[in-house]
Amino acid sequence: MKYSWSHFFIAVTSLMLLASTASAQLTDAQWRADLDTLAETLLDRHPDFYTKHSVEEFKNAFDALDSQIQTLDSHQIVMELCRLVALGGDSHTSIGFGVAAKSMHKLPIRCIVLSDGVFISAANKANEQLIGAQILRFGDTDADEAYEKIGVLFGYENHWKLINAGSSYITLLPALAAVGIAEDYRPDSFTLTIRDEAGVRDIELDCTVPAAKQPWVSFVEHLPGEVPLAYRKSRGYYQSEFISEHNAMYIAYNKCTESEDFPISLFTTFIMEKSEELNAQRIIIDLRSNDGGDETVIWPFIDALKESKRFTNKGDIIVLTSRWTYSSAMSNAHQFRDRVGAVLIGEPTGGKPNHFGQLDSFVLPNSMLKVYYSTKYFKKVPGDPDAVHPDILIEVGSEDFFAGIDRVLDKAFSYEPE
Repeated sequence: MKYSWSHFFIAVTSLMLLASTASAQLTDAQWRADLDTLAETLLDRHPDFYTKHSVEEFKNAFDALDSQIQTLDSHQIVMELCRLVALGGDSHTSIGFGVAAKSMHKLPIRCIVLSDGVFISAANKANEQLIGAQILRFGDTDADEAYEKIGVLFGYENHWKLINAGSSYITLLPALAAVGIAEDYRPDSFTLTIRDEAGVRDIELDCTVPAAKQPWVSFVEHLPGEVPLAYRKSRGYYQSEFISEHNAMYIAYNKCTESEDFPISLFTTFIMEKSEELNAQRIIIDLRSNDGGDETVIWPFIDALKESKRFTNKGDIIVLTSRWTYSSAMSNAHQFRDRVGAVLIGEPTGGKPNHFGQLDSFVLPNSMLKVYYSTKYFKKVPGDPDAVHPDILIEVGSEDFFAGIDRVLDKAFSYEPE
């Protein structure tokens, strides 16, 4: 159950991109100049921005924001810029919040959507006791409805990207206010309705910006017993371990990036030679925490599997996927299936196999917010499926999640072809 804990639950990296100046001091004229730059540059450089909404819809949204700038504070404007960019429906095209994120009021928790609800997966030290609680409502809004509402602030291509990216926005009070869940962009506190061992109750959380950096606690620190394999192997670009009791070679492919210290060619040779030496009968490639990079990095390994005389039967090669399997890793998932007959197990991927990508960026001149945009459309598979769907769907529920039970990996070990 390797779900990129380090960068998802502890750091919301997509919201903390670097910028050099604060946006709070900008004049209305400066914000309008940034709005003009955003629209002109994005529409000029994106290969096809109008796949989800029409030119007229974008123009109406642009004009509405332009007319409202004088009534909005900086955080409100940032959120409305996000809403504008989200009209493209492209999950690779987005705004980095920059230093604006540091001054936003936030809930002191991290959330995850599981098969049986929305749960608290991490918290600052003061709220550590809330880890594992189910969130029933954000303010007066049902938790599932809150995720649907927050989705207007970012591009997404399927349900799994919505709940993944939504978890990064759902704890930001400016985001909650932008979609009508919170009444104020800068409240000192916010109320959640939760269910935990004490029953159903309302809790009021401090949302103010802390004076100093706060220690955080992840649910991983609460897991009983030994830390599961997938968690142990979640660091670095790629790692491996031979699981003797299952006669399987496990590979954690965490990032589509080549290690300078251990090139993929050497890693491939090592895996193939060790598999022969240890008589491995199955290779399991875990892509569940891989959010992309360069899809070609893993190709030498796929080529080696294609040529192998050891892994030729159905079930000899298994690939694990999740909502965090995204971009180039998503492409690798269907390449493993198409080229070497891999069986995919887990959740659907966090995007479409046919998608916009190959990022570039530009900086808005006054706020210094960084705008990321796609430069190319990739047609990877016939038709237009909403995700790379696994051959065996296994959704993760709260009981297993907070106990550290990895049903996906367990299924990979026990898989028998029909």
